[in-house]
Amino acid sequence: MKNNNMYSAVLKIISSKLSEREGVLFQSDITDQIREWRKFIYSSPSSTIELILSIKTEDIVELSLDEWALLQKELESSFIVRIQKGILVKGNEQRKRDTSWWTHVKKPETERYYSNNYFEYMKQSIPRNVLDTIDEDTDVIMNNLEDPSSASYSIKGLVVGQVQSGKTSNYASLICKAADVGYRFIVVIAGAQTILRNQTQARLEEVFLGANNKGVAKLPNFKLGKVPHCPTLGKQDFKKDIALSQYSTNFENNRSPIVLVIKKHTNPLDNLLEWLNDTYPNKINEPMLIIDDESDYASVNTKKETDPTAINKRIRLLINKFNKSAYVAYTATPFANIFVDHKASNDSFGDDLFPNDFIYALNSPDNYFGPDIIFGGEDSDEDSKFIEEIPDEEVVFQEEKDEEGNLIPEERFVIKHKKDYQINELPYSLYEAISRFILNIGIRNLRNQRDKHNSMLIHISRYTDVHIQIKGHVKPYIDDIKKDITSYGKLGIISTPKLQLLKKVYDQKLNNIEFTFENILKELADSIESLQVIDVHQKMKSPLVYHDDAQTNAIVIGGLSIARGFTLEGLSISYFLRTTFYYDTLMQMGRWFGYRMGYQDLCRIYITNEMKNKFSFINTAMDELLQKLQIMRKEGLTPEDFGLAVKQHPDSLVQITARNKAKYTESMYINMDLNGTIKETSFIDKKEASIYENFKVIKSFISLLKEKYTLTKDDHFIVKNIESKYIKQFVNDYRFYPKDSLGLKSRMPIAFIKKYLEENLLAWDVVIYNGQSEHKFIHEDIKVKYQKRKVKKNEDSYEFNKSQVARAKAESILVDKKYKKMKASEMRMHLQNPVLFIHLFEAEIIGEKEKKLSGLSFSFPGIAINKPTKVMINTVMKSELLSVATENSYEEELFDDE
Repeated sequence: MKNNNMYSAVLKIISSKLSEREGVLFQSDITDQIREWRKFIYSSPSSTIELILSIKTEDIVELSLDEWALLQKELESSFIVRIQKGILVKGNEQRKRDTSWWTHVKKPETERYYSNNYFEYMKQSIPRNVLDTIDEDTDVIMNNLEDPSSASYSIKGLVVGQVQSGKTSNYASLICKAADVGYRFIVVIAGAQTILRNQTQARLEEVFLGANNKGVAKLPNFKLGKVPHCPTLGKQDFKKDIALSQYSTNFENNRSPIVLVIKKHTNPLDNLLEWLNDTYPNKINEPMLIIDDESDYASVNTKKETDPTAINKRIRLLINKFNKSAYVAYTATPFANIFVDHKASNDSFGDDLFPNDFIYALNSPDNYFGPDIIFGGEDSDEDSKFIEEIPDEEVVFQEEKDEEGNLIPEERFVIKHKKDYQINELPYSLYEAISRFILNIGIRNLRNQRDKHNSMLIHISRYTDVHIQIKGHVKPYIDDIKKDITSYGKLGIISTPKLQLLKKVYDQKLNNIEFTFENILKELADSIESLQVIDVHQKMKSPLVYHDDAQTNAIVIGGLSIARGFTLEGLSISYFLRTTFYYDTLMQMGRWFGYRMGYQDLCRIYITNEMKNKFSFINTAMDELLQKLQIMRKEGLTPEDFGLAVKQHPDSLVQITARNKAKYTESMYINMDLNGTIKETSFIDKKEASIYENFKVIKSFISLLKEKYTLTKDDHFIVKNIESKYIKQFVNDYRFYPKDSLGLKSRMPIAFIKKYLEENLLAWDVVIYNGQSEHKFIHEDIKVKYQKRKVKKNEDSYEFNKSQVARAKAESILVDKKYKKMKASEMRMHLQNPVLFIHLFEAEIIGEKEKKLSGLSFSFPGIAINKPTKVMINTVMKSELLSVATENSYEEELFDDE
């Protein structure tokens, strides 16, 4: 614990001083502050230091040069943060309203008690630049609600933000402003599990309510008389009898706002509706705000309009109970929300939850540890340093059966398993990950982060009984390693197998860390006893609690309860073996996204290659959609237009969402908008005949181009303004992987590309890509180096890493110089023509010699709204669509895990 109190005190006071500074902060500002405080501490008597830093005399010690350097690094990561305002798209009706009522009229004349408290309190933990943007963002959202003094209104909006990027901070600020201006009834519909509701409740108690004399209650201007009424304090979800005994919905007697945080479940929603109906048989004329957190989960109606799904119906009934209502949905993946029929309505339940009035996409601060950093997407060539791939020899996707239908015993861990799955042994890589997490605790402590929590996530099943089994394997291992570290850590003796694995992991994975293994082990000897193993589900005996006054070190095992919405404090190691066809669902499971100041270099995610590719894939799709939203804002388009764009995006899986309709149709058309996307042959047919034939087709195509057009050579061969008929012929001749049909499970929806070529007579550009190999592809006088790539060998195909064929920002070859620093999705907005990239590979295949392969990528210019490509699916395709749709989806797990 050396120097921890002194270090923390200095960090706190410098942070406080920096928070008071006006304008943009620079590195020099932090350096100057550190220089001043070093001088003060060096030259001042202990009594003065004790008074100014609010610490005890025995805690006053001299910080080392390394500690001052670490402190500067921590302050820089906290304060030198940049963030831009979000992207707003407004509906037609919204344009008729006054959408400046808050900033231009009510905000200047409102006391703003709750919001001032919120921002004053949050200065302690959020950089000022970020707080300023939260303020600006929530001002925009407030403007697009409605003045609560208006006669009647029903506003529906959607706020989109990255997973774990701070959406709760945003809607907490929004709630405070809404309470300031006169919204009297505020309902936060949190996650579908108790643990998520409790976490949201605790957060609002801290930053809004000031419950238990904590959080904002510590501020000097906190007023007990203005504390909102909250029938759901602590771990108490909403219950009608408790509410009736403690609170009244008589708005005339209660001048403070009424705030509820309820679980997204039928029981509390029914209790709430009964409570309101008992007190007010007719419609209520007070302004209500609903925050629907993780709104793509359970809130969306997937049934017929005459009989909506349970949660959807109850939310609509709640909205319909008030003459003045604002419903704001929050999500990181807006696909499901946008699939809602924007015209759906019912006399009994009211309009559906489509965000007709506005969509607002939040930007993330540049210190956000997000998908771009971890998975790279199409803008990155290299594998992420944050990913550790779980070897194929340790896991298998599903159990196999023999000819008689009996399960074949499988030594590897089975990813897709049933409730009664029996675990014989956990993968070796999991024990490596546990060792790495234990070392992380010691490293963070030595970095003076002893007052910070540490978590590891193990998410390898959706079933409670399997979680219990996993704990049964992990906890004895932790108990043993605790004894080993306590007994031998101070002595530096590495004699037991578990300590030897710890040393091996350090040598192989952490040898560039600033501390020796011996020093880390000594540190762990003082702290390892606090490490606990917790399985999170309804049967759990000990809940997961992050204490305010002590460091929590936890290995957390779980499924649904921690897969969406829940924040694991100080998460540095994640071991993930889940799978789902629904890519947006997969992204929501990424609890590792967030802010990792002072320990980002220690973070690692253990996943399979398949999962890594899927995460990269959906990240690219999200980038393309948000870029389309940006274009729509510039062109004055509406949420309905964005809904159309999402539905027609190649990777949005609208085919799956349409499953209910598909059940009742003999024929079915699917629309797809390729504009602003890149499509790639991420799978290559393994048959030698196909590989040979494709090289032959490419050579013939090059000969044709040479005959008809001029080839220019820079780093790559480029041909511009080619008639589409030649591209069409080439695509027809090229042998694509047979399963690349409509894009359900691939990145090459070839049927749509062929249809695009028939319907769009645009000129094309062609790029013959030049790689880095010593060997060359030669045809006539055309010579290009092969691209060196690693590929995975599947049963009937070769698969490219991250499903990515084109190198990062391949479009930069063709765009003007001023656009080259943009993201690839932004760059495509500036392409003159669609582009065909021809790739020639020298592929490295595990267990085989290098192989020559070819691949293609098609990049389409970005157009906000254009006629989509429409293809009719056949019965085979329809059958595949329905079989995929009936796989267990994330939404269908609602009660399985609990």
